[in-house]
Amino acid sequence: MTRIEAHQGAKLSVAQWLRWIRDCAASANSTQHQPSYNYEVRSLVQDAMPELSAAEEWLLELHVGLFLLRKHWTYSYTGYYVNIARTETMNDILRQLALGLPTETIDSPWELLQDTIAYIRQTAMHEKALASVYLDVYAELWIRFLAPSAGSPGRFEEELTRLENEESRGNGGDVAEPDAANGQMVADLEGFESIAAVEDVGTARGTAGLSGSGSPKRSLLFLTGARAWMYYWLGEDRQAWQQLELAAQEQLKPAQVLRFLNVLEEAEDWSRLEAWMSGCATDRLGRQYNSIQAYGSYWDIVVEHLPETEERMWEAISSLLPLSRGLYEKRLLRYGRWRLWIDYQISIGEDPLDFRVRDLQPIEKGDPEALLPWYHQSVERHILLRNRDGYKRAVKLLKRLAKLYKRLKREPRWGAYVDGIAKQYSRLRAFQEELRKGKLIP
Repeated sequence: MTRIEAHQGAKLSVAQWLRWIRDCAASANSTQHQPSYNYEVRSLVQDAMPELSAAEEWLLELHVGLFLLRKHWTYSYTGYYVNIARTETMNDILRQLALGLPTETIDSPWELLQDTIAYIRQTAMHEKALASVYLDVYAELWIRFLAPSAGSPGRFEEELTRLENEESRGNGGDVAEPDAANGQMVADLEGFESIAAVEDVGTARGTAGLSGSGSPKRSLLFLTGARAWMYYWLGEDRQAWQQLELAAQEQLKPAQVLRFLNVLEEAEDWSRLEAWMSGCATDRLGRQYNSIQAYGSYWDIVVEHLPETEERMWEAISSLLPLSRGLYEKRLLRYGRWRLWIDYQISIGEDPLDFRVRDLQPIEKGDPEALLPWYHQSVERHILLRNRDGYKRAVKLLKRLAKLYKRLKREPRWGAYVDGIAKQYSRLRAFQEELRKGKLIP
């Protein structure tokens, strides 16, 4: 293993650090699909680590996390422990970033992180397996450290150029002349490809997608996701949404969309958050219950601060039906839109008996008359089934109707209604028997 002296730490490139971490990890007794692998690699790195400054130690910890992500996500075997290791590794990285930079680097995050950003950019754009997880780390580095210290839009425009250059490199096209610092980054990182080629990732899948290593397995996910963030910071939201639409075709995760909303909430930029909420009301939110519910919670926050946006909330949520059915129903009840809730239940063929009595109590108290058409329609539907079970359910509904009419103080109208039902279906003997059992007719 290459020995690193204390005075060398600041001079090492990302590629050199990653080679050193790889050499440390080679001594591990476990493999990446075993639960002890992460702990063992970190311990080996800690034991071999030279004396470093706080900034260098922080950066080394981040690089160890990126190395472990690469090992877990480019490994062909995916089982229980691998999935746990993936989650733990990402959580460790996010916790480190949440704690912030070392005090000595707070005012100069660009100097500390530019090589790491370049490594993430190049690796994620050329290795499909890493595109999603590296995009998450890339976004967090920008959100927490780089964007707040950017100073001018030029930083984001430069990053867009670097992304385009990396895309051109992958496509074999012409690349714009990089600045001196970025040119050095590229030179250093090209050496990393040789690392990937010899890493023990368990399968050729770990190297596919790198320049000159088999057929490309490139993904546009990282490129489009990273561009979306740059356009976001440039205030060009429509371009950001367009990039997210493209990213959605490359398996963009709903959480990666919701991260934009979270950043806007933290910034308390309610008008822009509302625009993003409307702009993100598409299938890119996914079909996951949690992502749809999180989307709804952001609308609650927006409407609380900007009450005039409530109608746009209904438009956005209803546009996601049927994916947003649970969210839509809950919001209708929460906002007291009883009649719309009932109309929706009728439109999708729901029956009042499918709900517990206590679920309908808010409507019975708030607008009991709104329930009458739904109950009447359901009674008729059950009777027309022409079977004993249908008759029993119809009688059960009629009993609920009796209580509603009593609450509305319309007992005479109830009496006329139930007499009319009994006469209309007088030839249905079993139904008449159920009416008598329910004490609805003599």
